[in-house]
Amino acid sequence: MKKILIFSDSHGDINRCLDIINSCDNLYAVIHAGDYANDAEDLQSIYSDLPIYYVKGNNDFFSSAPSYTTVIVDGVRIYITHGHEQRVKYESDYRTLRGAAEKENADIAVFGHTHIPYTSYDCGLTMINPGSIRFSATYAVAEIENGMTKINIMEL
Repeated sequence: MKKILIFSDSHGDINRCLDIINSCDNLYAVIHAGDYANDAEDLQSIYSDLPIYYVKGNNDFFSSAPSYTTVIVDGVRIYITHGHEQRVKYESDYRTLRGAAEKENADIAVFGHTHIPYTSYDCGLTMINPGSIRFSATYAVAEIENGMTKINIMEL
């Protein structure tokens, strides 16, 4: 089983991320869905042996991080974006996000931006917004095994 922590919208509150990572056993990777990409870069330098996948958000003005990326974990394709470019605050059905994830042949779409935790599974695509590690004090844990995914939204 591959356990992945999913953060978004840390907005400089890296200490919460550190506490969660340090309390997590058998961690495979961390995903940070933007706002602040600097926090993800700091995590990457602290945990050099742990894969940290991240993108920039609407507040990452000078970041060289990509706007989106797709990673594969245990055969599961994970599309990661912040969501502001996919209009997640304006489309309750997330159709633009869904289209972008489907274009990448993703099984999972991870996004942030709204600060509101959200999970759904529809037509072969799981969508996950972990909320905000800073503002809603939430994050997600994904467990992937043999191509199957289990998602839990966690509160601090």
